Amino acid sequence: MRSPIESAASRDRALWARPEKSLVALCLVALIAATAGCSTIRERVHLSRGTKLYKAQKYEGAIGEFQKILEFKRDSWHGNYMISVSYLALYHPGSVHEKDLEYADLAVASFEKLLALPAPDEATKSKVRRFYVNLLMQAEKLDKAIAFFEDLLRGDENNPELLAEIAQIYAKKNDFPKAAEYYQKRADADPTNKDAWYTIGVICWERSYKQGALISNAERSEVIQKGLAAMSKALTLDAEHTSALSYTNLLYREQAKTLLEVGDAQAAGGALLKADEYQKKAMAILRSKAATGAAPHAKAGA
Repeated sequence: MRSPIESAASRDRALWARPEKSLVALCLVALIAATAGCSTIRERVHLSRGTKLYKAQKYEGAIGEFQKILEFKRDSWHGNYMISVSYLALYHPGSVHEKDLEYADLAVASFEKLLALPAPDEATKSKVRRFYVNLLMQAEKLDKAIAFFEDLLRGDENNPELLAEIAQIYAKKNDFPKAAEYYQKRADADPTNKDAWYTIGVICWERSYKQGALISNAERSEVIQKGLAAMSKALTLDAEHTSALSYTNLLYREQAKTLLEVGDAQAAGGALLKADEYQKKAMAILRSKAATGAAPHAKAGA
């Protein structure tokens, strides 16, 4: 196979051998160069006009200018980017107005096209991803958000941040089994992260406390045991994790409810004693830190 340099040399020799075609070829090169330069100038003109309209909050007019760029340069990153953020600016999160639903759909489609184009740099690529995901969350397009992160996960299946993102979306959907599955994967991928285990404990408490009446007593008991096991791992990594101590207290109180449900008052009493034990530990650490001026352990988000 010939190298690009050899191929170019061969083309040059062929052109010089046929002078009548050489002139045509040179004219074509000049025309392409002129058109490319003109295209760049036109793109800058429409970008400038559109940006002025965007800053003036005249977003529909801005989109019109940016779309003119795509008429001659469909893959213009800047043109597609400005169309995406203009639709995003037009959309009012939480609104069910027909126009807002249309803007949300247009913004999603525009961002998906933008994400398929090579971004100028990694920081910009990351920013666009955040815009897209936030839009999906605001527009309640949670399945699309999950699909987006699962696609990223295929290339990095043990990425704790991606696993946590998917888990949080499932939690927002109130899909406890899938949320628990992905939070568990996150903890397994980063087992020394105390807050990963703590988060599992928190969602298990939420499942029992908020939805306990909707599930069987046996399932509720299983969820509580899972939460207690996760909190135990968090406390093994940090014995003074006051939030983990507090939620362990709350989980034991949930356990007492399940035991009373089956008529085991003695075991329920034992669970309440354990709850009091962990509550006192948390309070003692908080008092000690307050006395020394140390900041208490910040509660991790579930």
